[in-house]
Amino acid sequence: MIYGLYLSAQGAQIQTLRQAVVSNNIANAATTSFKRDLVTAQAHLPYDAEHGKPTWIQGNLYDMPGGVTPGNSATDYSQGSIRHTNATLDLAIQGKGFLRVTDGKKTYLTRDGELELGPQNQLVTRDGGLALLNSSGQPVGSIDPDLPIEILPSGAISQGGEEVARLALVEPESYKELTKIGKNLYSNSGKLNPVVPETEVRQGYLENSGVQPVAGMVELIESSRALEANVNMIHYQDDSLSRLLGSLPRK
Repeated sequence: MIYGLYLSAQGAQIQTLRQAVVSNNIANAATTSFKRDLVTAQAHLPYDAEHGKPTWIQGNLYDMPGGVTPGNSATDYSQGSIRHTNATLDLAIQGKGFLRVTDGKKTYLTRDGELELGPQNQLVTRDGGLALLNSSGQPVGSIDPDLPIEILPSGAISQGGEEVARLALVEPESYKELTKIGKNLYSNSGKLNPVVPETEVRQGYLENSGVQPVAGMVELIESSRALEANVNMIHYQDDSLSRLLGSLPRK
């Protein structure tokens, strides 16, 4: 009976985490270039099978007896669809890679190409005002607001027929080294490499969120029902255990 309680508790635990992750994904269904998170699970052998002999189960949830437990969270970095905005300072990355931005203290990665001109004629992100970096690691500045801005697929920025800067387009050596920190920004603890030649910058476009709202709602409903089933099983087993103990003779 206790073993069943543990298994149901594990099921409730992972479904609670799944609901939180899926709800956050759905909330960002309209967020530019958002990458959805995924919940992974780890299966465990039954306690006796794992220890090679019949034994008493430990009286806590930290030594999980069989069933499944939450694994490490993961992010789906698949390319989102591209929409046309016709705005000069809207950029979309077609292919793998990230833009580099800075708040003056730390450097981050982002695929959010909603840009604007800052007070010193620098290219900055519309959300947060972080400075966009060029291929030399310096803020992209000296933009003349009175001249048309052309951004080529290679990331080169030109005005009046002359190249004034080239965007820093990079790709992490390992995507496992990326960490979401909010506002479509990522910190990277590993090495960065230049993007592959197939990656292009598209001016006047933005990358849509990688979340499909309908699929997300279906997953949320499935998770809610699975959570409810596990909680009901906990109540059922707890009630059965109480009635069993209540039926024992008392001295």
